[in-house]
Amino acid sequence: MADVETRVGGVAVLALLLIQTAGSAFAAQAPGPPAPTVDGARLPARPGERLTFAVASYLPGLNGDWVVSGIFVEHGTLRMNDPLITAEATVACDTPPGVYPVERTGPGGPGEGSKGADWVTVEVADINEAERKACPAKVAALPPVDQEEHWPAGVDGWPRSPWDVATFRPGERGTVGYSDGEPRFGEPLTSRGFVSRPVMRGSKGLKGTVTIRCDAEPGLYEVRWAGGGEVWARYRVTPIEDADRRSCQAAQTAESAFAPAGGRAPWLIGAAIVLGLAGVWARALVRRRRATSR
Repeated sequence: MADVETRVGGVAVLALLLIQTAGSAFAAQAPGPPAPTVDGARLPARPGERLTFAVASYLPGLNGDWVVSGIFVEHGTLRMNDPLITAEATVACDTPPGVYPVERTGPGGPGEGSKGADWVTVEVADINEAERKACPAKVAALPPVDQEEHWPAGVDGWPRSPWDVATFRPGERGTVGYSDGEPRFGEPLTSRGFVSRPVMRGSKGLKGTVTIRCDAEPGLYEVRWAGGGEVWARYRVTPIEDADRRSCQAAQTAESAFAPAGGRAPWLIGAAIVLGLAGVWARALVRRRRATSR
């Protein structure tokens, strides 16, 4: 009987050890942020493989730079992806085996007669004929590169880049900021999801207030300076229930009734509101006196 208990106990201990080992292996395989790419490193790759390049998020002036090489299907773009700035690029299927340089350049790639900064090299392995034939389908099945940026918590201001995507509900108000060196005081912003054109004002960094239309459909929207063609910011509108949308539209309709329009001066609207409130107060006072006198 003791031998049986000993064997059972040994099996239980072995099972616990296996569970702990499996748990440790699972934890080791949990996805996490990529390691920063070291200058001068040689990265192994295969044709059709998508590579991730990363730099520390506190390094200034890198966000928006291109990662360029003749072996890439398309250049990568460094974007904020807290806690790192990352870029992704796919090695072309017809790349012969060898070692290839990768450059980091300003937005738009190398200019005429200029060269980007050498960053790392990629050593492309040789593959067999069957793998090379299957490579185009493998590349076509890759998901699109995520263009949206994810900035660290506590970093104030939106947008910090054209791909710093804010999220709003229909009817929600938000603040848009601007602290670049180019003066744009008094200039309006335009977007098909805005109720009106917010005007940028302020003495220390320009700011404006945006209001999302109640009838704005869910999706990604673009913001431009009035009269300009370049996208300055992007935001996403989330879906809401039909009842919430109707309430939102009723509130915006009531609010628009007091908005300056058709030549009405703001002080006249304010005076009308004050007079209306005074009338309500006067009627309530009369009713109270009548009730007291009875």
